[in-house]
Amino acid sequence: MHSRELTIGEVASETGLSVDSLRWFEREGLFPTIRRNAGGQRRFSESDVERIVLMLRLRRTGMPVRDMRRFIELLQGGEETHAERLRLLLAQRARILAEQERLAEDLAVVELKVAYYTGQVSRSVCESIPLNVDRKER
Repeated sequence: MHSRELTIGEVASETGLSVDSLRWFEREGLFPTIRRNAGGQRRFSESDVERIVLMLRLRRTGMPVRDMRRFIELLQGGEETHAERLRLLLAQRARILAEQERLAEDLAVVELKVAYYTGQVSRSVCESIPLNVDRKER
C-alpha cells in the first residue's frame, strides 16, 4: 500500500505551523528527508509529519536549533546513535525542569499579588457601601 503524501499547505494545516515556518525548518536542516515532485513541490510522508511534530515540540521546549539538527542527524544514523540521542534528550529535559521550577516560583509571586489586589478591590467595594442607613428610608 502506498502511503499518502501531503503538500506543504496540508502539513501546515495538520501541524498548526505556517508554511513559512515549515520552510524555515527545512532551511535549518531539520527536514532533510523531504522529497520534491517533478514540479519542485515538497511532498511530505506521514513519517515526515511525525518528525515535524517532534521538532515542533522540541522547539517549543526551547531546544536550540543546533541540538535539533544534531538529533535529526542522529535519527538517520540508526541504532548506534541511541546513546547520543538519549544524551541530547536528557539535557533538554533538565532545561525544561529548571524552567518549570523558575515558572513555579514566578507563578507563586503572581498568586500573591492576585490575592493582595483581590483583597484591595473587595475592601474598596465594601467601603463604597454606606454603613449608616437613614432610618427614615426603611
